[in-house]
Amino acid sequence: MNEITALIGQHKYIRSRIIGFIKEIEATPYSQEALHWSMPFGKGRAHIAWQFLHCAATYDRYLNFRILNQEAKYLELVKAYGNGSVPNPKIIVKAEEILSALDITIKPYYEYFETLAPDKIENKPHDGADKTHREILHLLNWHEASHMGQAQITWNAFRAFRGHI
Repeated sequence: MNEITALIGQHKYIRSRIIGFIKEIEATPYSQEALHWSMPFGKGRAHIAWQFLHCAATYDRYLNFRILNQEAKYLELVKAYGNGSVPNPKIIVKAEEILSALDITIKPYYEYFETLAPDKIENKPHDGADKTHREILHLLNWHEASHMGQAQITWNAFRAFRGHI
């Protein structure tokens, strides 16, 4: 197994945990409330749906803009959930929409890295890129795991708020 395969494998494990987490929330009678609940302290805190749609937007933008040096494919997703966006309480999504966005934005990312020659891991995707392939793989694995942690904290706080812990 080469390093690229190992890092993609790590990401697939992280992603499987996120999918399971979303399905756990979806199985509750208050899933819509939980996905969009904001903690009652700290204005503008991101809800669970935003956390995971932010991950989807990040993969679209990172692959297309930062790696392939072109426009993102899902501009509305990037606009609503990309870096620097603020959770909009008027945007309500269902669990299946989150799962779909995560799926359609990760597939091309996997395809790119699964076809990248292992000896290219130290290279930058193009001359203007600021990170190597290795740095990108590490960063985005960390990024997704970090947002999973934030979503888990929000879920635990929501459950306590609803009296289910």
